[in-house]
Amino acid sequence: MRRDIKNMDDLLKEKFADFESEAPVDVWDAIDAKLSVSGGKRIAWLYKIAAAIAAIAMIGSLYLFSTKNNDLNNNSIIAKNDTETKLNESLPNNVDAEKIVEQENVIEYNRSEEDIEVKTKQIPKSNENYKIDIIHNNLIAQNNQKKFSIKEDKEIKENRNERIARQNAVPVRFNFKTIESEIANAKFKKSKQTIENNFPDINSLLAINNMLIEEEDQDKNKWILGGEFTPLYSYRHITNSEGNYNAEYYNEGESPVMSYTGGLNLQFKAKDRLTIQAGVYYSSMGQSLDYMTVYANQAYDLVSDEFKDRFINSYELNNSAGNISFNTPYVIVDEIAGRVNNLSSEKGFINTADPIFQNLDAEIQQSFQYIEVPVILRYKLIDKIVDLNIVGGVGANFLVGNDVLLVYGNTKEVIGETKGVNSVSYNGSIGFGIEYPLMKRLNIRLEPSIKYYLNSINTNSSVESHPYSLGIYTGINYTF
Repeated sequence: MRRDIKNMDDLLKEKFADFESEAPVDVWDAIDAKLSVSGGKRIAWLYKIAAAIAAIAMIGSLYLFSTKNNDLNNNSIIAKNDTETKLNESLPNNVDAEKIVEQENVIEYNRSEEDIEVKTKQIPKSNENYKIDIIHNNLIAQNNQKKFSIKEDKEIKENRNERIARQNAVPVRFNFKTIESEIANAKFKKSKQTIENNFPDINSLLAINNMLIEEEDQDKNKWILGGEFTPLYSYRHITNSEGNYNAEYYNEGESPVMSYTGGLNLQFKAKDRLTIQAGVYYSSMGQSLDYMTVYANQAYDLVSDEFKDRFINSYELNNSAGNISFNTPYVIVDEIAGRVNNLSSEKGFINTADPIFQNLDAEIQQSFQYIEVPVILRYKLIDKIVDLNIVGGVGANFLVGNDVLLVYGNTKEVIGETKGVNSVSYNGSIGFGIEYPLMKRLNIRLEPSIKYYLNSINTNSSVESHPYSLGIYTGINYTF
């Protein structure tokens, strides 16, 4: 029967528990001889010393081995930090250093071996080979991490070539004389400083080009051709009265009328915000005579031509603008006594209650037409997409029309003129304007303005009457 090997020790102890054997006599003799030999203790001490030296040597070897490994690791870290420090020192302050180091490493790795050799000559000879290996390994590791290929991607290369082609297509023009002549302008000071700090960066060159083109366009676009038109609120201002009637008397019997003006102008940009304008306008001024009743004499239409002159009356009418003299078949009755003088009273008494006289419900107006030549200064207070201008100037007005109109229904009939009206008058104007661009060279303009005649309209009148008008001038301007 096979016995279990694990119980072998117990089996041997059981069998040899009481076993004893005597040692041979010669064995004890030999041991005694050895113990009696002189110098045995000295040999034992030598073994101890040798064991101590061996232990010290082993500990020293382990210390040197660990120190060498630490030095190698420290040198690797120092070499890597030196590489990153040199790259970071060449970067702008506002750029992420880690990203730029990776980009620079990729670029340097894509360069030829000759370029790398030239750069590594600047490394001290003591660490030359080691630093080259460190830089090379870092470049490869970072290149693999960013998954960049040594060969540029075809799409990236095409986009880069397209951008370069667009940049090369833009004409680069330099005009340093123009920049120096405008150096007093703060905008050009700032632009020049930017150019000096970034030159010859391609973006700066393009900025110079655009700035010079814009300045050149501003030099060319200094002339503006415009046209304006506006309805006018027209009346007059009485400053002095020397006759029998004062200003209140005339103000009670007269009222303003609506007239109009329009024309062409030419403008020149003298400064960045200052424009000088001159032009030619046609304008009309006037006023209405109130409390006048006008009757049509139907007998004038019934009689033959040889008797018509018997029904024509001669009138004189006095108002703030001067004296009006006219002949008409109409019968005019002044509801305010003293203004109308009928010079034909010898023809007999006129009974307006007779059915032969028909009330026309008409109005008598004075109208003066002028050719105006104004000179206006326009200063730009706000220079934005919507410009705000302040406008002021003077103008000369040449009289080309002097009519007294009978207005009834849709009919205007000239019945006379005002005597003593000056052939030339002068005015001053002031206002403000809003300008908005419709297209690149086309602007629309709205300019509320007031125009006041500096001299009296009629030097022969007993009162000094100064016409004035209010209007919102609306026009379109073309810059060329």
